[in-house]
Amino acid sequence: MLAKVYLLLYNCSLGFGWSLVLWYTLQELHGSQTTSTVYRKVEVPLKVSQTLAVLEILHAAVGLVRSSPLTTFIQVQSRLVVLWLVLDPVREIQSEVNVPVMICAWCVAEIVRYWYYALSIVDKVPYLLTWCRYSLFTVLYPVGVSGELLTIYTSLSTSPPLAGFSVSLPNKLNVSFSYPSFLVLYMLGYLPYLPKLYLHMLKQRA
Repeated sequence: MLAKVYLLLYNCSLGFGWSLVLWYTLQELHGSQTTSTVYRKVEVPLKVSQTLAVLEILHAAVGLVRSSPLTTFIQVQSRLVVLWLVLDPVREIQSEVNVPVMICAWCVAEIVRYWYYALSIVDKVPYLLTWCRYSLFTVLYPVGVSGELLTIYTSLSTSPPLAGFSVSLPNKLNVSFSYPSFLVLYMLGYLPYLPKLYLHMLKQRA
């Protein structure tokens, strides 16, 4: 019983959180007529809502939900990397048009997902929400992932900010690390698991 109450509160909170992010995004796009200020407008609720998704890995690991811990980890970490290690520190890319598109795709997908989970707990899921849950991802997932990859790719041209994350020789540990190279490898890392995740969601739809 306590687990159900906790999950209901968790999913409702994230449902409200992502709804707030979407509202601020659309409000800023309508009011300012530009994409350049969207990220700063939604920064705080976006960071809070997305970072709280880390708890879903724990939920899966301890058996609180039936999701695979590995699949959940892959889905959550990709957005956290884009948000905290690319988009947030590299201010130059925050005004790119792909950023609000990516954020909107994240928002709609998460609003549907969290409210679907919340209402499933109390067995009150309307048909329309079920349809959205298992149909909209066919568009939202490619749009969101494309936005993530484009955000990472765009950041590679901003060498001064990225240089701050790199480690060059000589140093006491005698170790070097190229952050731009890491991001390139990270982008390539999308290739093996993207089809797997997409097929996994198609399987759930069936």
